[in-house]
Amino acid sequence: MKFLHAENYYDDRDREFGKLDSAWAKAALYFRTGMHFGHPTRNMRCRALIQIHQHIEVYRVRFAQGDTLSLLHAVGLCADENLPLPTWLATAYRAALGSFLRVGGPASLDAVFRSTNLPTDTPKKTATARQDWRLGCELWGHAWDIARANQSVTSLDGVLHLLLSQRAYGVQITKARKLLLMVEKNQLELLGKSRRSSSSLSRFLANRRKA
Repeated sequence: MKFLHAENYYDDRDREFGKLDSAWAKAALYFRTGMHFGHPTRNMRCRALIQIHQHIEVYRVRFAQGDTLSLLHAVGLCADENLPLPTWLATAYRAALGSFLRVGGPASLDAVFRSTNLPTDTPKKTATARQDWRLGCELWGHAWDIARANQSVTSLDGVLHLLLSQRAYGVQITKARKLLLMVEKNQLELLGKSRRSSSSLSRFLANRRKA
C-alpha cells in the first residue's frame, strides 16, 4: 500500500478542523473528497464505506444476541477507520457505560462488556480463551498454507494431519479442528461470507475434490 499524507489534500476548511484535531480534518476530507485516512495521518484506508458498514453490522448482530463485548470491537473499528459511531453503537455504548456508572450498577466492567467467546469471570478462563484464539488463528493460517501448497490434500482432516505432523502445537486433531473452525467462523462472519463460500477452507477442499 502506498502511504500518502492527508495534509497534502486539505483545503482551507479542512485545515480549520485540523486546528481542533487531525481526526476531524481527515473526516472532513473524506466527506468532501472520498479520500479516506485512518490513524496515523499517513495511513490511507482502502475499504469502501459499505464494506466497513457490513463489518460493523456483524458486531451489531452479535450485540443483539447478548455479546456486549462487540460494542468495544465496533468502537475500535470506527477508531481505526476514523469514522463516526453509527447511532445504534453510540447509544448502546453510552447505555452500557452508564449502567456501570449508576449507583447500584454492575460492580465491574467485566460484567458490562462480556462475551461467551472470551469469558472474564476468572483469570484462568480469560487466559485459556486468549490462548485458544491465538492458537486457533495460527492453526487457521498454517492450514490454508498447507492446503494451497499440497494439491493432493482434499479434506480438512488431511490438512490437519499434515499440520500437526510438521510442528508440535500441543493439541490433538480434535482440539485443533475445533479451534480452526472457531476462527474460520469468526472470519467468515466479518467478511460477510457463509461457510458455503470459497473463503471457507472446507469449501475450498470440497471444490478440489469435485475437480
